Amino acid sequence: MQITTTKESLASPLALVAGAADTRGTVPMLGTVLLKTTDAGKLSMICSDTGMLAKALTPVEVKQGGEIAVDVRRINELVRALPEKQPIEISIEADKGTLLVKSGRSRFRLPTLAASDYPRMSPAKEERISITMSARRLADMIADVTPSIADADVRVFLNGALFTLDNVGLFIVSTDGHRMTVSHEPIAGSDTLVPRNVIVPRKTVLLAKKLLGQGGNVTLTLGTKNVQFTFEDGTVLFGNSVDGQFPAWKNVIPASTERVTVSADRLAASLTMLAAAPDDKAKQDVMKHKVEISFTKATTTLRRGEAGLCELDSASSSDTPYELAFNINYLSDAVATIRSTSEEAVIGYSPAATAITMRPKDKDYPLTVVMPLRA
Repeated sequence: MQITTTKESLASPLALVAGAADTRGTVPMLGTVLLKTTDAGKLSMICSDTGMLAKALTPVEVKQGGEIAVDVRRINELVRALPEKQPIEISIEADKGTLLVKSGRSRFRLPTLAASDYPRMSPAKEERISITMSARRLADMIADVTPSIADADVRVFLNGALFTLDNVGLFIVSTDGHRMTVSHEPIAGSDTLVPRNVIVPRKTVLLAKKLLGQGGNVTLTLGTKNVQFTFEDGTVLFGNSVDGQFPAWKNVIPASTERVTVSADRLAASLTMLAAAPDDKAKQDVMKHKVEISFTKATTTLRRGEAGLCELDSASSSDTPYELAFNINYLSDAVATIRSTSEEAVIGYSPAATAITMRPKDKDYPLTVVMPLRA
C-alpha cells in the first residue's frame, strides 16, 4: 500500500472510528485500525472490539493498493501532531513489518499486524428494519437518554439503551433503576413496520452520538440482535445488542393526577446552586445527594437540609402541599433535557405514587421518571 493524503482528510474520520477499538484489552489486534484502499480511490478505516465495528472512508491518492493493521492510538496521536496542509505519504514496508508515515522532512515508522488476522463482523442473514431520519435529531434523542444509561450494572440489560420501532415511531429508552428517560420521534410509515426492540450497548450509543453530530441523514437499521447506523458519506457503525429483557418501560411511567409548571432555566439554576451546598450532616453517602422538593399552589421549594434553600414561582394544579426527596443529580439531568426543547418544565405527580415525571411544557417527550430517595 502506498497513498498520499492530508491531515484534514485523515484526522477526523480516524478519530471517530478509533472509539470502536479496544485499546485497554489483552488482544493487540483489537487495539488496531485496519487500513485498506478501495477501487474508488478511498482509504477505508475500520476499528472493532468484536462487539461493534466502525468504518469510515476518506478520499486519498492511491499509488499502490493494499491493507494493513496498525495500532490505532499511535497513528491517531501521530496524525493529530502532524502539521496542517502538509501532504502525508503512507506506505507499507513489508520487509520491516512497519508502516512508514512521511510528512515534509519528517518520517515515522509504526509496527503493524497482518490484515488477514483482523476480526470480521457482519449482520446475520435475517430480515432487518430500516428507517432514514435526520442525524442531528437522532443525536438529540440519544443525548436525552444517555444520562440514564447504567454503567457496569450487574443487570446487563440496563447497560444500554432500548431502541424500539413500533406503529407510532421510534422510541429510545434508558434506565439505571433510579430514573428512566424516554425520547420519541414519529416516523412516516411506521404503522406498516413490524415492531422491533434492540438493546444497544452503552459504548455503541456513545460512539453513535459522536458520529451523528456530523449532520445530514442517517439510516438506522435494527435486526433482532444488532443495530447499524449508515451515513451519507459511507461511514458505518454496526453493533451487537445486549442480551436480556429490558424492563416493561411503559408500565413504569406513573399516572400523574397533579402538575406543576415551572421555569426550566430557573429550576436548573436553583439545582446548580444547591449542588454547591452539600448537606455535610447527612450520615449516609446516598443522602448526601438528597434534595427535598415541595409544591404549593404558587411556589416550588428546594431544600438541602440546613445547607441551602431555593424558592421558585410556579403554578400547581393542586391546592394540597406535596413534598418528597430526590437525588439532586437526577433532577439536574432531567431538567437539562427539557431546557433544549422548552422554556418551561412540567412536573407530574400523584399523592398516591412516589415517583415523579418531568417533561417539557406542551410536549410528551423527552420524559423522565425519577424515583424518590429513601433512607
